Amino acid sequence: MSKVELLTLADYKKAAATLYESFDDDDVARYVSNHLESDPERRKLADIALYEMYVYSHILRGQVVAVKGEDHESSDTFETVSVWVQPGALPVDSWWTLLRSGYLKLSWYTGLKGRKRVFQEMFPLLHDSAHEILGDDAEKAYFLVYLGSTPKARGKGNVRAIFEYMFSNYIDKNGFVSYLESSSLKNLPIYEKFGFRCVSDIWLGDKTNPKDSARMDVMVRGVKGEKWEQHDHVRKTRSYEPPKECALH
Repeated sequence: MSKVELLTLADYKKAAATLYESFDDDDVARYVSNHLESDPERRKLADIALYEMYVYSHILRGQVVAVKGEDHESSDTFETVSVWVQPGALPVDSWWTLLRSGYLKLSWYTGLKGRKRVFQEMFPLLHDSAHEILGDDAEKAYFLVYLGSTPKARGKGNVRAIFEYMFSNYIDKNGFVSYLESSSLKNLPIYEKFGFRCVSDIWLGDKTNPKDSARMDVMVRGVKGEKWEQHDHVRKTRSYEPPKECALH
């Protein structure tokens, strides 16, 4: 049975390594560092630094929940890691939090273009889109920032264990809605199993250029897994055409 636990700052490097391995072929990860394509070693360092910053800042201000795995002490990674922001959390992107979390390290490795893509494009897009889509519900929503499993951990039930842990202990218990962005179309049916429904798409970069853009589909889970009250309205106002992978309407 998968053991779910909250991570501490002592775990942040291994948690970041887990996300790096999990999102090795992810469109968003590729977009924010593809300017380093000619320098694979530096690109890897930049990608890992970004995940370290995310994990560290969310351990400080949010919640990082994981299934470590039985052999985690002898492994470079955990099995599955999820990163969350809870209602009422202090901003994870304040300068003091970012500095504590490794902003300077990331800035050094990713360079000017990478800093622009992360801090001037990705962060504002994710923040503004969430508030535009959720409206008043943004103040009572749990945000799933990352959920990743290493290849060897997939199919072990860790994702279900983490969702059930979060729903029973935090989200459903307090009547919150849940929000996520998925950059993988194949994962949309998985999230639907847990009550999430597609409501919009958002794009990093120029969506007419598939080599330099990343699509994310926004999914919202209503209170206690019910259909979100604003689901149909948001789909209509944002002229969203869900991909075929979305079965729930």
